[in-house]
Amino acid sequence: MAGIKQVLDMAEAAAKAGDLGRAVLLYRQILTKVPKHSKAKKALARLERQGGSGGQMTQADAQGLVQILNSGNFSAAQDAAKQLSQRFPNEPFVFNILGYASGILGDEKAAIAAYKWAIKLNPNFVEALSNYGSYLVQIGKLDEAIATLTKAVTKKPDYAEAHHNLGIAYFSKEEFEQAAKHYDRAIAIMPNYANALNSRGTLHAKMQNTSAAEADFRAALKLAPKDASVLAKLGSLLEKHGKPDDGFALMRQAIEIEPMVTDHHLRFAVATNEAGDRAGALAAFRALLEVDPTYAEAYRLMADLLPQDDVQDFTAKMETLLNSDTATAMDRVHLGFALGYIYENAGDVEKSYAHWEAANTTYRQEMPVPPETDSAKFKRIGKAFAENHFDGLQGANTSDVPIFIVGLMRSGTSLVEQIIATHSSVFGAGELSDITELSDPIYKAGRKAKMADAHLMAQTYLDRMARRSNGAARSVDKMPGNFFNVGLIKTVFPNAKIINMVRDPRDNCFSIYKNFFDTYAHQYAYDQAELARFANSYKRMMNMWDEQFPDAVYHVKYEDLVTNQETESRKLLDHLGLPWEDQVLEFHKTKRMVRTASVNQVRQKVYTSSVKSWQAYAPYLGTLFDGLDQDLWSDAMNG
Repeated sequence: MAGIKQVLDMAEAAAKAGDLGRAVLLYRQILTKVPKHSKAKKALARLERQGGSGGQMTQADAQGLVQILNSGNFSAAQDAAKQLSQRFPNEPFVFNILGYASGILGDEKAAIAAYKWAIKLNPNFVEALSNYGSYLVQIGKLDEAIATLTKAVTKKPDYAEAHHNLGIAYFSKEEFEQAAKHYDRAIAIMPNYANALNSRGTLHAKMQNTSAAEADFRAALKLAPKDASVLAKLGSLLEKHGKPDDGFALMRQAIEIEPMVTDHHLRFAVATNEAGDRAGALAAFRALLEVDPTYAEAYRLMADLLPQDDVQDFTAKMETLLNSDTATAMDRVHLGFALGYIYENAGDVEKSYAHWEAANTTYRQEMPVPPETDSAKFKRIGKAFAENHFDGLQGANTSDVPIFIVGLMRSGTSLVEQIIATHSSVFGAGELSDITELSDPIYKAGRKAKMADAHLMAQTYLDRMARRSNGAARSVDKMPGNFFNVGLIKTVFPNAKIINMVRDPRDNCFSIYKNFFDTYAHQYAYDQAELARFANSYKRMMNMWDEQFPDAVYHVKYEDLVTNQETESRKLLDHLGLPWEDQVLEFHKTKRMVRTASVNQVRQKVYTSSVKSWQAYAPYLGTLFDGLDQDLWSDAMNG
């Protein structure tokens, strides 16, 4: 109670000095922590009777405060709100404004205190609940944000802004079904809600529902034609889906409207790199760093684009940022992975591993608890097929259009897709989440799933693919994680081809460990023990699919492919029923977009330097190697 006693002494001193406003605030601070503190309650009541509350706030007072806030001068708004809070300490409206302005200014302690006091003064103040919940999302307190925003929509179910903020909270937590529910509700309440249309479009784009995303973005632009955020997102969407000229034009327009917004530069730089324009991408990343020289993610993304002459200066800048007091946890993650890459190329094993280890540890600690653990997912799907839950769905669709490439991340799936997609009859769609999304209702239904469900899943998937591929004869879906869905794919699409990439797990897992993945879905990737367990579970699952669906999966060894490219490529195309084309050997020259961590590697000729790359780092990878089941992986380990 020493802290409370100190604040109480300060409050009494302020009251004696005639600073009633400060005394009131200090007594309220005590009551926030100890609501039944009798001395503070009595003193506060006495001060308010003496005029500490300053009477009733007028409409002019409120309008003046809002006018300052709307001017964009948040420092002035914070000062004005502080002054009014001393004159009118019972006005939740003032504390709501104080919380908002403080949050914009990065004064987290003041923002949280003000919002909490506004809500304490009026627990039914849904605007304060909504604003507070939105702020909690911004500072990463997602569970607390969801609880706060749920209170807001419960108290006022038709409050569109609170539903929108709750959707953003769920989106940030990657609970996309809940996010969609609240975005839909916000737009149903307020059809001309441009921000909600923007957010829902972002969700549709994340779920690769291109047509719905484009519709939402265009609807938002009708309401706000100069909204640079929407222009940038629509541009990115169009560029990814067959309209690169229109897409890049919109992204440039966004940068022209808001040249100081780093997100616009980042989106443009990443898209330029994915299009294969390394020089243009490097220039775009440099333009981003001119806006914000401390933008850590840009350093990570441009690390493998730098000319050798720039590496030393680039490294020094990153080390300075990494060791600065202002570096956030995620800054340290991005910089750590980038420096690990730089030092690896320089041959400094000790420094590169030290940076990777620190980055992995930090990132793993920053991740929220997932809705379902990996071990639970392996057990759930394995049990469903062991008990023949989906036998009634066999042969739902006989199309031979889909080609699925699966495997662990960093196993060579991008390389194989690039080879196959260079064929004139094949469209490479990249990593799609469609199968996971569309199969979810079937997995949930289990034994109760009906053939109609399988027909819907299959036809929806094929329709989406046809729109992406412009009706190509064959299409490749290179989502490594579809190894979970091999059983359902072969049940519903018996004529689909499935290729599984197999790589020495020591190289494979080491490659995973030294790379950053921009999703919380791969939590296992950042801890050596977890990574080994996941790899073992993957291998057991692939063995299970081979037993339950004999000859359904064509296994390609990464090491064989990079050593004997033409031989393995010919065997691969023969398995797919595709005639040989010499151009597949020149896959690295293709202009198709590549949107994976391997974006720059697959634009190079086949190389073997990544084989046995683990050996130099063996002293640091004991936990990983001890966790790998060598009997299970005996066919993949090469000496």
